[in-house]
Amino acid sequence: APARSRAASFAPPMANNAVTNFHANSRLHFIGSWRARYDVFLDAKLAQKQHDSATNRTRDVASTSRATPRTIFHVDMDCFFASVAMRARPELSTETPLAVSWGTSASKRGEVSSANYAARAFGVKAGMWLDEALRLCPELVLAPYDFAEYEKVALEVYEILFEASRGECVGISCDEAFIDVTSRCESEDAVAVAEQIRRDVYAKTKCACSIGIGSNMLLARLATRSAKPDGAFRVEPKDEREFIAKTRLADLPGFGRHAGEKLQKSTKIRVTDTCETLLKVPVATLKSALGAQKTEKLLEAARGIDKTPWCVRPQRKSIGAQMSWGVRCASNEVAMDYVKQLVREVAYRMQRLKIRGRALNLKLWRAIPDVNTMRDYQGHGACDVLTRTKAMRELSNDTELIISEALTILRELNVEATSIRGLGVSITKLEHGAETATSPGAKQPTLSQMFAKRTAEKATHEEETCALAASDEELAETESEGDDDVADTQSQLTQNDCDFTLFNSQAEIDSDRERSIRDAFEAAARAYAWQRFELGRLKLSKRRRDTLSEDEYARRACARAADVIATQARRSYAQDGETGLNALLNDARALCRSQELLHETYSSQGAAFIAAWLDRVDSVGKTIVIGSSSL
Repeated sequence: APARSRAASFAPPMANNAVTNFHANSRLHFIGSWRARYDVFLDAKLAQKQHDSATNRTRDVASTSRATPRTIFHVDMDCFFASVAMRARPELSTETPLAVSWGTSASKRGEVSSANYAARAFGVKAGMWLDEALRLCPELVLAPYDFAEYEKVALEVYEILFEASRGECVGISCDEAFIDVTSRCESEDAVAVAEQIRRDVYAKTKCACSIGIGSNMLLARLATRSAKPDGAFRVEPKDEREFIAKTRLADLPGFGRHAGEKLQKSTKIRVTDTCETLLKVPVATLKSALGAQKTEKLLEAARGIDKTPWCVRPQRKSIGAQMSWGVRCASNEVAMDYVKQLVREVAYRMQRLKIRGRALNLKLWRAIPDVNTMRDYQGHGACDVLTRTKAMRELSNDTELIISEALTILRELNVEATSIRGLGVSITKLEHGAETATSPGAKQPTLSQMFAKRTAEKATHEEETCALAASDEELAETESEGDDDVADTQSQLTQNDCDFTLFNSQAEIDSDRERSIRDAFEAAARAYAWQRFELGRLKLSKRRRDTLSEDEYARRACARAADVIATQARRSYAQDGETGLNALLNDARALCRSQELLHETYSSQGAAFIAAWLDRVDSVGKTIVIGSSSL
């Protein structure tokens, strides 16, 4: 039967429902959805710039070569929400401690969202429970959220930044942005320019901002730490090496707690150590602890190198909505209703922005049983976070289609409704333009199709391999002809790898051991197969010498299953000792012989994957045994 027409409905989401009310009063939702508001502002500014200038060109600050370093400002508003609240109450002095929270001094419920510096002097800080904040500072003045005012002030600040940088502004959030003032600072002192911007911002908004100055975005962001509060600080080009050497690892953007724990366990390096200390550790040791890709990025940051492209109008990669406060489901019908409301919100945004997507992601917070949470209230408390990704039947922003797909995932997760504490829906693999039709050739191939051997393709691959080895000059020429496509090769493969992962960093913990390991194996196999499929589609001119090896693709695909294997292995070891552990590991190894998941006819192409899977299973087993014997 022919597929029925799916005309998108442009009706807004249901009024007076839980999701809409939550988003209307959620700080995190306001911050997360700021991008949509900023896009409207940005479109107007870029249209004006194009009208005013005959040559409206796009530049890549990260790759443009210059004889002198660039001058990048990192502009960060000081305690933004609290500052906006202070300006609405002129009767308060700057010495009055104030915090923003959805709670009140009477209820003492809720968290501190933002606190001014007078409150911070008492120890009050963002994320603190309100009753604790009031104990530290009984005179603390509490202000409610005022999202409309935050948006108004933020757009006023961005107007100033666009004017000061002649449109070279990269917005990060409602209270943070980067601007490139290189051309202006060729004739003006950078610190003087920064101080003028700070004065303009305060005169317009009565809110203070701090500005860090550096030759790239990383150094500018780090410089802001020295600029706060209410100041400007420049890392001079001649001082960059000394500045970054003394920077703590914990201050590097993107270096989180999890990476710090891994690093300390393997190298004894702590997050409080400096970049100079990190650079003394052998690269091989860092790679074994963090992996090759994370090690490379960390070492670049520790040297003050930032290759982040400068993109004034970045392309949106996902669109979604979630709710993890006040979610309590008495039945499956209630859980399904939450999902429907979230989908309606997401679909409405997609239709408004003329965006369609191919992949659906469902995120679910599942309460951990028998865990006492002292301060739960309506929050999600201690939870396992489950994430599943599903390729949709067609490119779409249709509400009913997405609801159908989302409910299918919810049923597959098979989580008891009463244990659900949060839900989220997001769409990825986006295409802009609501009238874009689904391309039959763009559909995701099956695992068998991706791994299947074809004589003609094999011969073509061998010919291309010989050509790569035979002609360095030819490769250099083809790379120079299509730099943009070549540069995207590695990032596209990595993105596809992430899109087909069924488990997030916290891993799904499934009570069904066999199903859990089986799902992990299949997810890893699909990730690896999709990489091979995408790589095979690339023409010779788009291949790179530094593309990852087949073995490395296989290791990365299997690494995403490690948390699931380790979780089940620990449980088996705790219940049945080494006997249970060995039984589970043998089950995991046996999956490589599964005719359904990885047929023997794929063996020549899947050999790297099988080796990586077996190595990962063996590593988990050794880790469990060694860890238990050390207790």
